[in-house]
Amino acid sequence: MYRSMAFFFLWVVFGFSSAGLARATGNPLGQDARQMIVCLAPKSSSFEGTLHLFNKDTTGHWQPDGHSWPVLFARGGLAWGRGMNPPQAGPQKASDDHRNPAGLFKIGFALGYAPTLPPGAAGWPYHQVTDRDAWIDDPALPGYNHLYTLPSGAPLPPWWEKERLHLGDFAYQWMVVIEDNYDQPVANAGTDIFFHVRRGEHYRTAGCTTMKLEDLERLVKWLRPGSNAMLAELSAADYARVWKDWGLPPPELLGK
Repeated sequence: MYRSMAFFFLWVVFGFSSAGLARATGNPLGQDARQMIVCLAPKSSSFEGTLHLFNKDTTGHWQPDGHSWPVLFARGGLAWGRGMNPPQAGPQKASDDHRNPAGLFKIGFALGYAPTLPPGAAGWPYHQVTDRDAWIDDPALPGYNHLYTLPSGAPLPPWWEKERLHLGDFAYQWMVVIEDNYDQPVANAGTDIFFHVRRGEHYRTAGCTTMKLEDLERLVKWLRPGSNAMLAELSAADYARVWKDWGLPPPELLGK
């Protein structure tokens, strides 16, 4: 499940990943995305920021889609996660560090308690959470940092209570996976990173990005299957530094 140290060395030095391949060919990381979510923090230490939605038009240019809205980050701000972008200098995201992962990430499937996504959703992949679902954050278990559904009739394993997804929590009535440390995950580099409903207007998170319920439902309805939607979560300074190389919307569009 985990890559060897030799492979990790190659990945770091030569960019042996989709991010590295993009750099090697001169193609921006986000060139294949048709939808882009930008979560911008004033500083890397900020725990509040702003979310912007963009669609790519037929000419390949990013266009803002509606108004922006406030989001909340972890109390420790942002640290570099493990997404699509090449490794960056500075603080690195670790498990239980109360920081949000910074970088460029694929958007994964949505989860929730309801049988289906909210009315008006475009059909983004969705999983209804039941009492047979867990999210594995113990690196010693198979399926680390992934959803696990206990087969019907199977007994509860000893680790179940710690790993299971909780039911009846308003903050988790809808969630969207942010694929940080998701492909070939590295132990203790961060797990359980989602968009979900905020617990209060200024309630800081443990590493997820949160917002009002109506804003999250708008986001879920906005996501289109086949759009290869991505998230750029960055400080304003880092965004200004990388936006062109990563194929992100120009900074001047973030004010619209």
